[in-house]
Amino acid sequence: MSLADAWVAATRDALAPLADPDRAVAMRAYMKDVAPFLGISTPQRRSTLRAAWRPLRRPDAEVLADVARRLWAMPEREFAYAACDLLARHHRLLPSSFLLDPVRDLITTAPWWDTVDSLETAAVVPIVERDPTLVDVMWEWLGSDDRWLVRTAVQHQRGLRDRTDFALLYAMCDRVATNREFFVAKAVGWALRDASAWDRDGVQRFVDDHPALPAVARREAVRGIERAAGRGAVPRAWIVVIR
Repeated sequence: MSLADAWVAATRDALAPLADPDRAVAMRAYMKDVAPFLGISTPQRRSTLRAAWRPLRRPDAEVLADVARRLWAMPEREFAYAACDLLARHHRLLPSSFLLDPVRDLITTAPWWDTVDSLETAAVVPIVERDPTLVDVMWEWLGSDDRWLVRTAVQHQRGLRDRTDFALLYAMCDRVATNREFFVAKAVGWALRDASAWDRDGVQRFVDDHPALPAVARREAVRGIERAAGRGAVPRAWIVVIR
């Protein structure tokens, strides 16, 4: 048995016995019937996988790619979630080339916001942060006709906190500021909402300067601004000084 075989088998054997058919029906309906589910909650899945993966030998990037593809091909959605858990666990091992192969293909295979956003957090954000030249790829995705690649590009700065490239984030949001496709507009709103914790004034200016911003994007951005105002966001000028 190869190392990839061992990781796939351990994942399958750990999750399959936890299937809950009643919960699976509800989860499938919530995700708009994008895929069947086993019916396993996120905390249960993650704790079970931690135990199942602990004895296994550490994978390299090639094994990670193989395992992720094979888990993605399994019908139940939790296996795709497990692939994201695996990549997040080993994100420091992912080379720049991983962004296009296999991450891009995974993003666009049976896509919905759950797997797209999970892949972004697990792989896209850390890979692009380590290799800023990949911002060119993000611009390419932003100009794509695929809403999920656009969504990923818009959100690729999320979670970076004070390491966020605010100028880049605002430039990308500006490019799609009038895009009314729900999942793109929502991504713009979430990106701005997160940024408001560190650059409240910048987000406020962006909202003021874009009166045609879709309602869902504006709502999320304003929610972030109000939340930041309530807790006292760190002024951007202070961030520069601290650095």
